[in-house]
Amino acid sequence: MFSAVNKLLCIPLALILALTPVLPAQQPIPNAAPIPPQIATAHTVFVSNGGGSNYFNQFTGGPNRAYNSFYADLHQSSQYQLVGSPSQADLIFEIRAIAPAVSNGDDGVAYNPQLILSILDPQTKAVLWTTSANVRAVGLLRDRDRGFDQSMAVLVDKLAQVTGQPLTAEQLKAVKNNSRMSKAAKVFIVCAIAAGVALTTYGWWRVTHPPTLPPLTQPTGF
Repeated sequence: MFSAVNKLLCIPLALILALTPVLPAQQPIPNAAPIPPQIATAHTVFVSNGGGSNYFNQFTGGPNRAYNSFYADLHQSSQYQLVGSPSQADLIFEIRAIAPAVSNGDDGVAYNPQLILSILDPQTKAVLWTTSANVRAVGLLRDRDRGFDQSMAVLVDKLAQVTGQPLTAEQLKAVKNNSRMSKAAKVFIVCAIAAGVALTTYGWWRVTHPPTLPPLTQPTGF
C-alpha cells in the first residue's frame, strides 16, 4: 500500500518541477564575458529583414511589421546612420518575428511569439550578439498593435543596454516585466498543480478506503 501511496505523492511534485520556470539570477554574473567592442563604437548600420511568422498576420502590417517598426525606431533615435548595403555598414541588425509552437499541456498547441534581434559582423557574418523580447498582445486589433509596439520598445531598450546606454526606471521596469512569465502561463501552472493535488488526494482516499465487497454466501444445496 505504501508503494502505491508514494507513487501518488510523486504526481504533484513532478508537476511542480516540470512546470515551474527557472528564475533568472538577480545578482550580476561574476566574470561576465565582454560585449564585442565594435557594437558600442558602430556608427553605420544595415537593417536586415530576417522574416516573420504568419502568426503575425493578426497585427497591422503582418509579418513585416517587426522590420518596418524596428527600422522606424532606429531612424527616429538618430543613434545610427542607416545605410542601404551591408558593405557600407559597421554592423548588421537582423530583426526576426518568430512564434514557435509549444504544448499547452492538454494535447494542444499554443504559440510563443518573440522578436529576435541578431547583431552580425558585415565582414565575417559572425553573430556578435542576440537579444529578444516577448510579444504579449491579445484582444482587439488596436490592443494587439499596442502590445506589439510595447514589445518592440523593450527590444530597442535592450539594444541600448548592450551599447552601454543607461535606461530610465520606467524602461528598466518594462524590460523586467517583459521577461516575466505571462499571466496565462501562471494560471496554467496553478491549475495543473491543483489538479495534481486533487488527484493525489483522491488516490490516497482510494488506497486507504478500499471498496467493501459483499460477503460471500454459501451455495444452497439441492
